Amino acid sequence: MCMDDCLLHRGTLSGKFPADLTAPAIYGPVLRTLGTVLSQQGLSDKKTSDFLSGISGQTISTGTITNFVRDCSRRVSGTVDKIRDRLTASPVNNYDETGVRIGGGLSWAIVAANAFFTLITVSGRRGEEGINANGVISKQEGVAVHDCWKPYWKFPNVMHALCNAHILRELQGILDSSTNQQWAKEMQSFLTELHGSVEEYRKRSGAVPQDVLDKYSKKYDRILALGKKENPLPEPSAGAKARRKKGKPFCLIDRLEKYKDAVLMFSKNMSVPFTNNIAEQGIRNLKVKVAGCFRSKEGAEHYAMIRSYVESARKHGVNAYEAIKFAFLGTPQVCFKF
Repeated sequence: MCMDDCLLHRGTLSGKFPADLTAPAIYGPVLRTLGTVLSQQGLSDKKTSDFLSGISGQTISTGTITNFVRDCSRRVSGTVDKIRDRLTASPVNNYDETGVRIGGGLSWAIVAANAFFTLITVSGRRGEEGINANGVISKQEGVAVHDCWKPYWKFPNVMHALCNAHILRELQGILDSSTNQQWAKEMQSFLTELHGSVEEYRKRSGAVPQDVLDKYSKKYDRILALGKKENPLPEPSAGAKARRKKGKPFCLIDRLEKYKDAVLMFSKNMSVPFTNNIAEQGIRNLKVKVAGCFRSKEGAEHYAMIRSYVESARKHGVNAYEAIKFAFLGTPQVCFKF
């Protein structure tokens, strides 16, 4: 309606005041997004406030940055709950953990992830309690890919698959420290060859034939038999309570034999990855976030909440800035197809 129409009809021009403008001066979604993104990338609140103050011409305190992060975490919490639900229903998930310093003490970040979603939680306790608090593996019914950390084996509701990148690194460590470990060299070649073969069958959209799996299974056993021959279990020392010192090569051989099905799971189930890299990538940013340090448990939890949302959005083609801006606009769900 133009001004002439208003005068003619004696009407009044008016607009609807935005509901989120509750003060004479308020920070918009662009500034809040930028502050939260910088915090997620490891910039301290002080450096973030200095940067935003410089580009906006306004004094923005460190407390304001904290409020940005807290508000973003609250806005994405419902979406993160849906991410957790999708992971618990997933046939294959990857799991990993890393230590984080909170207020001078050591806590743990646990990650559950697949190709589409990532969930990171923080717990003051390591092991089964912290993994349970993450809320995924205890409810999953498919395959859990991990690094053979003992607490993961306490969940019988899932089938287990081991990260072969970890195993290859352990084998290389043995070769670097000893010259009489032909079995380790052969096991490295075996795993690499089997991985290549599986990838070829994957490209053809087909499973590895059973006779091929049987051939590789027998070769696996032969290599472990060679390893035992090269690393015989030493005789115990004198004394009733004496224990045999197995050494790293023998311990790895023992583990590879005990968890053979988990090591070779990637060859039998084409949806199982060869490595646990998906989970490791999920917490890589957290490992370098101010050397993994947080001043409070609340701050660590906010960081993990937002990181879960941002990492999951990235897997759906939405970058961190856009994802966080959608959160401040009140539409975080648009990043996903739930």
